[in-house]
Amino acid sequence: MRCIMGWLFGHGQTRSQLIDRLTRNEEHNGTTHRCLRHCTSGNVLWTVWEITRPAEAPFRYIGCDLLACDKGCDGWGYKDMCEEMEPFHYSCPLAYLDMVPPAAPEWREQVRAWHAARSRALAPGDILTLSGLSISEAMVVGRRQRTWIVESDGRLFRFPPRLFRHIVEQRRANQPVASSVA
Repeated sequence: MRCIMGWLFGHGQTRSQLIDRLTRNEEHNGTTHRCLRHCTSGNVLWTVWEITRPAEAPFRYIGCDLLACDKGCDGWGYKDMCEEMEPFHYSCPLAYLDMVPPAAPEWREQVRAWHAARSRALAPGDILTLSGLSISEAMVVGRRQRTWIVESDGRLFRFPPRLFRHIVEQRRANQPVASSVA
């Protein structure tokens, strides 16, 4: 094993071997660690763990392991986190939130927003009101693979799904502009 800034790498370890090792159930001195569910989203491994200690109620938590390959040791490694650490990754399955008592409510809101944003449907001509970006309004003009192209003040910008969470309002191309009556 080799440790680099909080990452642990195994020499010659494959990605699937690493995932098998990280999701393995274990028992030590009467305490059991059971992986109830796991899945990957890109190079993020999401897990639901249940820890049972003698004479105590079981404890559950959501794990987030970042996965990467290190050419120096020719193997895969990981950096482990949990919900309490509020990782800057939000692709955790929504079902996992129902399996574990909340440890970080704000992070869970971001997870729900990430999922809602990914299911958002855009179409050319839609007008987007944005928050937290350098542009506050943009019109959808087209799409290249998974990335949308938007126009704001005569300039074109790429708008990938990871930015959908910045949409605070969306007006459809065929939806009339609301007029204010004085």
